[in-house]
Amino acid sequence: MSTFVTRPWRQQGFTLVELLVSTAVLAVLLLVTMTALDSMQRSWRETKGKVNQFRGARIAFETITRNVSQATLNTYWDYYFAATESNVPPTSTSEPPAGYVRQSELDFRVGLARDLGGSGTSAADYPGHSLFFQAPLGLSQNFRGLSSLLNARGYYIRFASNESQRPDFLPGGVVPVKRRYQLMEYRPPAEQVTISGNTLQGNTVYTTPNWFTQNLAAVSRPIADNILLLLISPQVPAETLIGTSKKPWWIAPAYRFSSRDANNATTAMDGVSVLADGTLNQGTRHLLPPLVRVTLIAGEEGTMSRWLAERQDAPEDIMAAASAPFNEARHYDRDLERVKQYLTEQRLNFRVFTAVVPLRNALWSSTAY
Repeated sequence: MSTFVTRPWRQQGFTLVELLVSTAVLAVLLLVTMTALDSMQRSWRETKGKVNQFRGARIAFETITRNVSQATLNTYWDYYFAATESNVPPTSTSEPPAGYVRQSELDFRVGLARDLGGSGTSAADYPGHSLFFQAPLGLSQNFRGLSSLLNARGYYIRFASNESQRPDFLPGGVVPVKRRYQLMEYRPPAEQVTISGNTLQGNTVYTTPNWFTQNLAAVSRPIADNILLLLISPQVPAETLIGTSKKPWWIAPAYRFSSRDANNATTAMDGVSVLADGTLNQGTRHLLPPLVRVTLIAGEEGTMSRWLAERQDAPEDIMAAASAPFNEARHYDRDLERVKQYLTEQRLNFRVFTAVVPLRNALWSSTAY
């Protein structure tokens, strides 16, 4: 007779090894998911930062090109007296005027920012070029609806902290002070403008040689951060040079131009010269350049923060050295490529904005100068 042994059924469940394997697989999946999410968030933040940063740079660039296109001079014709080198007759003699020439109290000025920024400026703190002019922009503190009111404008780059621009309720320990390259806009209201010898604090006297340095810091404001370079090149249309050996940038071969100079190839304040036949030659004096090439190089906040932190938040002549080649307009494109290569080597995210702006009030012809 067979004997059957009854065995109890094994209880259903997972073994310890199975639980450990499942936990390990789940941990790996969570790690991969979290890594992907973190990468997506970081990419989104960087993309958002680039969009916001470059949007501010784009708005600033459009502001410059729009305002400079309206630059003007109050050019008129008047007598020129050789003794006083002006339209003021000499008091000691009855010398007749030497001729009839262009005159203007306004000025259109382009140059190195370190030269035009007043005393105490350097290429380290003021890299690139600067631009100052007058235009009917209608800025007034006390009046409205004066759209054709004459104003002065200027643009330059300054390396400085944002401490003076922070609201008082922000504690410095919680929100650290930043030092950045800032695009500055010089914009005194019309009430602060005179054309004679008014020396009141804050007033701009256009007839002085460097009129914009009188109140540069008081009426300048940053309009964009992380703007590394501003490059300005006054030019003439190529069609006016047919049959000549001149280049479009001949009126400002060293990126220096003043409408008060007769010969903008030099930095001296040249006036009217008398030719051998006795006629007067004014050259480019009291003329606007027909075209202005404007280039703006903007950096992205994230990579700029890392870049400056590696250098203890100091400029150390970095952009001054990068912009140093821009002393001859004939190498504009070549030098711009060198700056772009340098910024790429520094692992900086940046964007270049450039445009050739026609000045609507420029009086120029193919037969002039």
